[in-house]
Amino acid sequence: MNQKILNATNIKTFVLPVLAGISIFLAFERYNFLPGLFVLPFLLAGMRDLPLKRKLLAYWIMAIVTNLGGFGWIRLVAMDFGGLPAVLGWGLLLLFSAFNNLNFVAWAYLERLFGERTLPFCTAALFVATEQINPQVFPWYFGTALDSALVFYQTADIWGVAGLSFVAMTLIHLPHWLWQQRASLAVKKLELMALTGFTVLVAGYGYWALQHYSNTPSGDQKKVAVSVIQSNTTMEKFYGASLTVEDRLQEFESLVAFSKEAIAAHPDTTELLVWPEGSVHFPILNYQRIAAAASDLARSQNVMLAAGSVEIEQRSNRQRDIFNTQFVFDSQGEVYDKYRKIILLAFGEYIPLAKSLPFLQKWLPQSISQFTRGSEKPVFKLRDDVNWLPLICYEDIISGFIAGFDHGAADFMVNTTNDGWFGDSDASYLHKQMARPRTVEYRKPLLRALNTGSSQVIDAAGRTISRETELYTREYINTTLHLPKTPPRTIYAYTGNLSVYVLIAVVGILSFRTRYLTRVRKSDRHVFLHKA
Repeated sequence: MNQKILNATNIKTFVLPVLAGISIFLAFERYNFLPGLFVLPFLLAGMRDLPLKRKLLAYWIMAIVTNLGGFGWIRLVAMDFGGLPAVLGWGLLLLFSAFNNLNFVAWAYLERLFGERTLPFCTAALFVATEQINPQVFPWYFGTALDSALVFYQTADIWGVAGLSFVAMTLIHLPHWLWQQRASLAVKKLELMALTGFTVLVAGYGYWALQHYSNTPSGDQKKVAVSVIQSNTTMEKFYGASLTVEDRLQEFESLVAFSKEAIAAHPDTTELLVWPEGSVHFPILNYQRIAAAASDLARSQNVMLAAGSVEIEQRSNRQRDIFNTQFVFDSQGEVYDKYRKIILLAFGEYIPLAKSLPFLQKWLPQSISQFTRGSEKPVFKLRDDVNWLPLICYEDIISGFIAGFDHGAADFMVNTTNDGWFGDSDASYLHKQMARPRTVEYRKPLLRALNTGSSQVIDAAGRTISRETELYTREYINTTLHLPKTPPRTIYAYTGNLSVYVLIAVVGILSFRTRYLTRVRKSDRHVFLHKA
């Protein structure tokens, strides 16, 4: 008998968490298997009655498996980009997986603290509270999985991607709760009505939003024709390709010619041409021949050109700053403005503590850049009635980062990215999945121009409205945006994560209340027994 119990306990501690982790990472891009998440609550049910220490272990294993499956490309990057041997590549992935989603463990503890309540609202609230306090290098929120069911995705304009995690957790726990309460639904009318009403409201709002925030042409909209270039420029610095100056110039000239080809093929007249981050081997403004060619392209084609490039700024003390910059040439060929990247990627664009610990630069790969952080958050004017907001690479996955821009004046967003250093992996597709909520949070289309792919244009409802390019191909995307005369202002744009912080505060207050009442009951019981 004890052996049977031990075996059942081990299954709940080790087998169910593995299956649970698999069900979660299958919701990542490229799998996009959302139905697998509905299995998760049934697996969690078997883990929730474990002793606390075993339950915490089980949820940790679930987190590790989730990370191993969803972020397995980290091993490839460590080996290809970092030059690490396979053993260290696997070690880095395991280390990342062990600590990236510790909120799962905190979630397990809060569930136990609250008495393992199974009402989907309670489960979702506890999960969202822990998800918000857990720092993540690559912030994949549970709610991003709803991009496979966009009708439930639309409330992001009210409470952001963190709120979508609440929606997702509530919806996937609903079938399990109905099954669990099937014999007592007659006395659970209030809970059933609340869950049904919530589902109907979210779906109803989503259906309305999908119709309202579309790219369908109409008479009262502004029309903007854009050409997005996927240059597939050689990753010389990162992967050891040895190119001569002439090789680099030839690639650049090919990019210019390809851009003209894209503009000529657009059924409308292109107004904005976008080159991705990493598309030019040379710092544009520091090489007259490159700057002149970019200027001539913009002028001859009568387009505004957004071009990702390195920028070198010399200081008076003989030192220099290097920026990851998005330059903007106007249709007259002049440098109209520029945006310097603010959120730099650790161990990709800078080495943390490099100034304090200079020996790190000797130990780490020479392919790691040392960029200087930008500070300004401009919005660029395309024409008198159209403005756009620039983002570079990683910045489009940071929820709340856009708040510092004058986003209310922007009609759409432009992200220039170089995901080539991720190699031929799922990372680029995951990047898109994590960026997509920004379109709904602020109700603005997003142009994503990636050096090695995958590039696409996403509308204000989170739909991909262009074709999606393949990895490591040279392609262009010609799309015409149909924009409202006045850029929408969403509730999320005004309040940010306030509603989620309120939810966290409520969870915190209730947890203290639960702990206090538990102590009072124990104290009263002790007094009663003592008197008896």
